[in-house]
Amino acid sequence: MLVDLLMVSAESVRAETAQCRGPYIRLQWVRDIYERRCQAGHWIAAARAYLFHLLGCTLFVNKSATNVHVVYLEAFRDLSMTERYAWGVVALVQFADSTADQEYDEDSPHARRWIATKKTVKSICTPAYMEHLDRLRILDVCWIPYGEYRSVRDFHVRSCYSGLLRWGPIAVYYQPERVMRQFGYTQTIPAPPIDSWVSYDDIHDRWMHYSDHIVPVGEVCVVLVTTWTGSSTSRILS
Repeated sequence: MLVDLLMVSAESVRAETAQCRGPYIRLQWVRDIYERRCQAGHWIAAARAYLFHLLGCTLFVNKSATNVHVVYLEAFRDLSMTERYAWGVVALVQFADSTADQEYDEDSPHARRWIATKKTVKSICTPAYMEHLDRLRILDVCWIPYGEYRSVRDFHVRSCYSGLLRWGPIAVYYQPERVMRQFGYTQTIPAPPIDSWVSYDDIHDRWMHYSDHIVPVGEVCVVLVTTWTGSSTSRILS
């Protein structure tokens, strides 16, 4: 893909991927390619390099903060198609995949962790978070955090699609039934996970026919109560 889409030599590609020790390239290397393609007037390759670098710094960011996976370049093979991609779905897939493997990795840019590692907040320790959460009351929580934003971008029923989302070779679960309050619906007991294995064609077919896989609006309210026992936590349905 690098040779075909960015017009670089095979020797240069081998040297770059060898330096990155895998199917990755440095963002600086992509910037250099962009500048050379602009100087040569190869505008299609320049546009691909620009978009590839842009998303390598945003949606496709990884904990290295300097490299980007080569596979994402495939998204820019046909530039006329890029505006038709569901980039929000791409962001969800990338986020879910990175947090699934690196949830407790302190170097991960997407990590969800209790212990703060930034110098400005190192004085905040885990017990402080626990104490603050224990004091929360129902009225202290915004159960519909996206309500005020709907005047800017209206809610689409497609957001209630439940199933697998795929970006390239990565497939992740998307289960909005676990956070229905955020969409303004009644929270119900989440359904069991869907089939453990589904082909890429099935994932694509379900997404294209999302209306057949919408989470039903329930009537039973479920409240998750978190209790702390030493270093462990438990959740109670009430």
